[in-house]
Amino acid sequence: MSKSRYEPLVKLKKKSLDNVERALIAANNMLSCASDKLNHSYEELSRMHLPSQGTVGEFSQATAMIHAQHLSIDQYRSALELAEQEQRYMRERFKEAMIEYEKFKYLEVQELNAKMKLMKAQESKMLDEIGTMMYKSERI
Repeated sequence: MSKSRYEPLVKLKKKSLDNVERALIAANNMLSCASDKLNHSYEELSRMHLPSQGTVGEFSQATAMIHAQHLSIDQYRSALELAEQEQRYMRERFKEAMIEYEKFKYLEVQELNAKMKLMKAQESKMLDEIGTMMYKSERI
């Protein structure tokens, strides 16, 4: 059977869909990693405490570490927000790519069905002609 004129477009859209799907998976991984880092930073912060006794140096060192951990948490929170935005964007691109792929796949199937229908009609006509010729040859 002959190929569909949509076949190259379907292949191109499938390749595009696969690329977007890989990007979506990467965005999901990035989101998961950012979330893990943020949770880990919160856990570290919960383990930190200010000394109740000791020198001023120890106290200032502990406050500096807690402050640094807060800064780290802010950075990870920002990274998490960026990862969420990237994931939303990739999800939208994936939907669009899927719709485009399905659209051309549908057109390809419709064209192939139309060709099959045409071939069946031609085959039916040929069989009718052969039957008519056989009938005429038997009558002679």
